[in-house]
Amino acid sequence: MSAKKDYRAMSEELESVLVTLQQDDLDVDTAMAAYAQGLKLVKELEAYLQQAENTVAKLRAEAKGE
Repeated sequence: MSAKKDYRAMSEELESVLVTLQQDDLDVDTAMAAYAQGLKLVKELEAYLQQAENTVAKLRAEAKGE
């Protein structure tokens, strides 16, 4: 990946994957690829949110120290 995606872009991509997985005429190969992509995106989103939570905690700690 050449550029880091932002939260919104990853969320929109996950939404697209979910729409794909809900198709009635989805073949198994496409479903498996979409599922794998969805899992990857969920992991990236969780890491992004964890990083944001850590940043907020750090900012709060700094604010209390001032």
